[in-house]
Amino acid sequence: MKKTSWKKWLAGFGTIIILLVLLGFLFLQFNTYEASKEATDLLSDEGVSQGDDWLTVTPDEIDGQIVFYQGGLVEPAAYLPLAKTLSEENFQVFIPRMPLNLAILDMDVIDEIIAANPSDKEWWLAGHSLGGASASIYADENAEEIEGLIFLAAYPSDSSDLSDSALAVLSIAGSLDGIINTEQYEKTKALLPEDTVYAEIEGGNHSNFGTYGFQEGDRKSALSREEQQEETVQVISDFLRTGVK
Repeated sequence: MKKTSWKKWLAGFGTIIILLVLLGFLFLQFNTYEASKEATDLLSDEGVSQGDDWLTVTPDEIDGQIVFYQGGLVEPAAYLPLAKTLSEENFQVFIPRMPLNLAILDMDVIDEIIAANPSDKEWWLAGHSLGGASASIYADENAEEIEGLIFLAAYPSDSSDLSDSALAVLSIAGSLDGIINTEQYEKTKALLPEDTVYAEIEGGNHSNFGTYGFQEGDRKSALSREEQQEETVQVISDFLRTGVK
């Protein structure tokens, strides 16, 4: 009788675990920010290729490579318009397909991308929002693999101390960002190199760095998405040109 009770208890516990996993999966699915049509339309663009593990946007001439980590629960295709504009500045952009659309679950995927795309050009790691925090964790442990970091509406993880790093770092934020934790943003500046370059997109918000619509909790941007991304790309291009060989 006692043995049977234990079997029933274990079966019940297993059922609860399965239900919790399913509920978690459904939660993530319903809370995922889908790429807008104008972004997914670029999947058929001549310069865009789709692999099993990442999207690639390739210009006619490559001056450098950028691996871009998406924001939390944002589909990777949502960053294709930004990547396409970057490619017009001769930067090849890779956007990994992260497990559950969370970069924190596969921070080292850049190693696979670099191995699969040998190049004598510089490699940069960029990230939006939580993707930036994930990028900082990778950079803290693998600084020799990349030239530098680019944060979009993001800041380093508390566990990442890059203050003594030789990495070049660019941090871009929108003046109307309603999502970013401004207190944490200021606090974590101490974890970045002293020569980190900070840029503010006047009138920009959090959502417009990607193309997935308006993120709940954000503030309305004074700029169109296209305007914000064009200005962002110009800042990135100017920054990278100082180090691209």
